Amino acid sequence: MLKQAEGPGKIQGLVGSALAPLPLTPNQWTLLSVAAALAAGTVIAVRQDLAAGLVLFAVAALLDLVDGAVARARGEVSALGGFIDGVADRFVEALFLFSFMFYPLPIVLVDPKIWLAGLVFLGACMPSFIRAYADHKGVMTREKALALGGIFERSERLGLVIIGLAAGMLFSMQLFVYAIILASALSLVTIIQRLVEISRQAPQPKV
Repeated sequence: MLKQAEGPGKIQGLVGSALAPLPLTPNQWTLLSVAAALAAGTVIAVRQDLAAGLVLFAVAALLDLVDGAVARARGEVSALGGFIDGVADRFVEALFLFSFMFYPLPIVLVDPKIWLAGLVFLGACMPSFIRAYADHKGVMTREKALALGGIFERSERLGLVIIGLAAGMLFSMQLFVYAIILASALSLVTIIQRLVEISRQAPQPKV
């Protein structure tokens, strides 16, 4: 496992060292990733150009990796930078999903916009909110809140959506809608898992 983890870390180190001399702060790299995602969403929603939009979203994803690499290379890692990066991640994910609300998708039971909105709420918003709110209200320690997991977190969610989109582009966009529905359902399961775990670990009222 250690050797597998060294590869990406070494690559990020090389990227950070190469880009650190540029006159851009880590937070500015983060904002560039949001700008690229905004351009990608606009291309998909307005121009209906799915291929170009996906290329721009790929650029946004790469820029999201650059900010952390540059921060480490410069020795500028900070809690504020991590916070901004996390907020930017949610913006990028939401822009990706929202852009498809303006793209012609087939109806599966209901308007696909409903499924997309459901995934934004159940996937991008609620799991993170539950974790942060549990810490904020003191029902569990910050360490335990950060350790809250579930069967379907952000990496799994994005992976399923991307696989569904690839299948949709190759065969039928109905498959993409099915992937959105499945991702929403599994995100709901993750929310329930976290709520159950918080209830189990929270201090019980004295009687």
